Amino acid sequence: MNRDKFLSITGLSFLGAMFFGGSRKNAPLLTECNDPITPAVPIGPYYKDEKLNRAAIAEHKKGTAITYHIKVEDKACRPVQGAIVDIWQCDADGHYSDFEQEHTAGQTWLRGYQVTNEKGECMFTSIFPGWYTGRLTHVHAKVHIAGKDVLTTNFFFPKAIEEEVFGTTLYPKGINPTTQAQDFELHDDKDTSRRDALVMQVTKQANGSLAGKCTIALA
Repeated sequence: MNRDKFLSITGLSFLGAMFFGGSRKNAPLLTECNDPITPAVPIGPYYKDEKLNRAAIAEHKKGTAITYHIKVEDKACRPVQGAIVDIWQCDADGHYSDFEQEHTAGQTWLRGYQVTNEKGECMFTSIFPGWYTGRLTHVHAKVHIAGKDVLTTNFFFPKAIEEEVFGTTLYPKGINPTTQAQDFELHDDKDTSRRDALVMQVTKQANGSLAGKCTIALA
């Protein structure tokens, strides 16, 4: 089965819209300190619960190095200790590990989870994700607390950072042309507010690597 057909029968913007518009429609929009509650984005077709407790997820994959600094807090802006943050992403060529249709069965790169500390924080070292047709450049995240899934979402990147990264030889596909209006999951949004709330703060380090920071605020 080719990738486009697989995405069309599983991703499914209609189901995505139902998920986002239904299960969280009564959730508050802001925390008590006026930060936005982190909006949901559907899980997509490439999640697997690999149970990989590790901070370094790149394995042998090449790309621009990035460290993700993630903080989880509740609606009162208090840090959440013991939350499991599970992330997964595609490689520089836009492929995911451990899927037959991606020709990567049995591989586990660019997947892993960490548990938040007393400050509600955890960290991953990875590579800047590539892209594939129909999606903005993103990394997936899922948060589990006390055995329950409490949030599934994506994080996006500042366009200027993206374009700089995708201009290097490590990313042979070049710049991602997908717009929000073309994105499988976001194209029904009436404005950019959901995407804007999910853009990581990314800074360039002295050694050329990147640091991405985000706060997951739970309803």
